[in-house]
Amino acid sequence: MAQKVAAIATHDKTGHLTKFEIERRAPGPKDVVINIKYSGICHSDLHQARSEWGPSIYPMVPGHEIVGIVEEVGAEVTGFKVGQRAGVGCFVESCRKC
Repeated sequence: MAQKVAAIATHDKTGHLTKFEIERRAPGPKDVVINIKYSGICHSDLHQARSEWGPSIYPMVPGHEIVGIVEEVGAEVTGFKVGQRAGVGCFVESCRKC
């Protein structure tokens, strides 16, 4: 089932960040749901948020380096368990819609 979660987003090329709510799709059998505790914002996020590398899609939630606690794992996941710390260090399977 899809889930609404709090996020920080920019809505235009000013890059100004505000609180925002996004809807995450239902997790699949190969997915790991992470309760994100920290997110790194690097220069590539800033360039993308400011639409400096071509047209950006808004609203945009920048930050592609995350760490948090595993809340749910899909039936086919073997490397993670609920309650473990987990991190993502690069863009992975982006929906490219948010």
